[in-house]
Amino acid sequence: MRRKISESIQAKTFLGMLALLVVCCMIIYGMVMIFLPGNYRSELEGQVTSDFYDLVEELERNGWEAGSQSLMEFSISNHASVEIMDDNGTLVFSVNYADMENPDLSVPSMSCSAAFRQGGQTYQLVSNASLAAVSQSYAMLLKLIPFIAAVILLISLISAVICSHYYSRPLVSICTVAKRMTTLDMTWKCQVNRRDEIGVLAASLNEMARRLSSAMDRLQAANDRLQQDIEREREQEKQRIDFFTAVSHELKTPIAILKGEMEGMLYQVGEYRDRDAYLRHCLKITDDMGKIVKEILLAARMGGNAFQLVCSDLDLSQMAERACRKFLGRIEDKGMHLTMDIRPEVHYRGAGRLLEMALDNVLSNAVIYSPAGAWITVSLKDGKFSAENSGVHIPEEDLKQIFEPFYRPDKSRNRNSGGSGLGLYITKMILERHGIDFCMENTENGVRFMAVFSRMADQDMIE
Repeated sequence: MRRKISESIQAKTFLGMLALLVVCCMIIYGMVMIFLPGNYRSELEGQVTSDFYDLVEELERNGWEAGSQSLMEFSISNHASVEIMDDNGTLVFSVNYADMENPDLSVPSMSCSAAFRQGGQTYQLVSNASLAAVSQSYAMLLKLIPFIAAVILLISLISAVICSHYYSRPLVSICTVAKRMTTLDMTWKCQVNRRDEIGVLAASLNEMARRLSSAMDRLQAANDRLQQDIEREREQEKQRIDFFTAVSHELKTPIAILKGEMEGMLYQVGEYRDRDAYLRHCLKITDDMGKIVKEILLAARMGGNAFQLVCSDLDLSQMAERACRKFLGRIEDKGMHLTMDIRPEVHYRGAGRLLEMALDNVLSNAVIYSPAGAWITVSLKDGKFSAENSGVHIPEEDLKQIFEPFYRPDKSRNRNSGGSGLGLYITKMILERHGIDFCMENTENGVRFMAVFSRMADQDMIE
C-alpha cells in the first residue's frame, strides 16, 4: 500500500490535500472555541454596562419610582438582579430575574454599581448580571464537535478528491505520454487544455515531441541515404575489384601467348622458325590488346565522377543507318539478312561519338553471336531503337549479367567467337549517362535489344 502511494502522484495529492484540509479546519474550529467565548463575554459585558448607565441616567431624570418599569426591563433583558438602597443602606427597591439567590459558581457574572440623586437624597443602584450565555455557547460548541468533525471530514474528502483530480490528472496524462516517448513513439500528444504551468509543460512536451519526431525523420532519412551510399560504395568497390580481376585475366592470356611465341622465335623452336608469320600474329595480338586497353580506359573514364558529356543535336536515323552499313560486309559473309525499319529525321540531343559507339556495339554483338542465315532486324521509330537477331537465345541467368564488364555467355571466351566482353558494358554506361532506358530480352525468334530515347538531354555538358 505504501509503495503504491509512493508511486502515485494522485494518491499523494489526495492524502496531502485531505490532511491539509482536516488540519486547517480543526485549527479554525479550535480558534473559534478559544476566541468566541471571550469575545462573546466582552460583547455581553459591554452591552450590560451600556444598559446599566442608561438606566442610571433615566433614574436621575425620573426617579426610581417612575423608573420601576425600566428597572424590570433591564433585569429581564440582562438576566440581572437590581437593588436600590438609600443613604442609610436600606433596600428600597429590588427585582431579580437572574436567580442570583442560588448562583452557579461555574457561570460567569458581572456586577455594576452607581449612585444617583433623587429629591435631595442619594441612592445606590447595584446590579449583578449573569453571563450564562457565554457558558452555554461554549457548551454548545463542545456538543457540536462530532457533527462538525464529520462535516469537516466530508468536505475535506470531497475537496481532496476534486483537487487531486484537477491537479494530478493532467500530470498523469503527461507522464503517460512521456513514457511512450521513451520508446521513441512520437505519435502521442498531451491533450491538456490549460494556461497555467501544467499547460505550459504539456505544450512544451508536445513541441519537443514534434521537433524530436522531425529530427528523427531527418536522421532516419539521412541514415537511409548513408546506408544506400555505403551499399553503393560497396557495390562499386566490388565492381572495381571484379573489373581489375577481369582486366588482369583478360590481358594475361594474350601476354602469355606473346611471350611464348617470342621465346619460340628467339630460340628458333620448331614452327616458330618462321618468324615472319608469327611476327604478324604477334602484331595482331598487340592490336587486340590495344583495343582492349582503349576499351578499358574508356570504361574507366566513364565510370569516374568527373566524366561529363558533350551534347549536341543528333540525327539518330542517319546514325543507325551508318551503323548498319558498317556491318553489311560481315552480314553478307555469314549469309545473314538485314532488315531496316528506320524512320527518317529522328533527332535526339546527346554525345554523338558515344551513342554511335553504343549502336555499333549492339549491332556487332548481333552479327557475331547470330548463326549463318539468321535475320537481323533494326528498327527506329517513336523514339525507340531495337535490334533483333534470330536463331539464338540467351539463358535467363546470362541475361541478368549480359551488361557486366568482361562477361560473355561463351564460357570458353574464344576470341574467334566473340570480343573482350566490354562492348555491352560500355554501351550500358553510355546509355545510363544519357538517361536512356534499355533492356535485352529473349523473343520468340531470337534476342532483342531495345533502347527508349524519350528523355531528351536538356543542357550541354563538357567532357
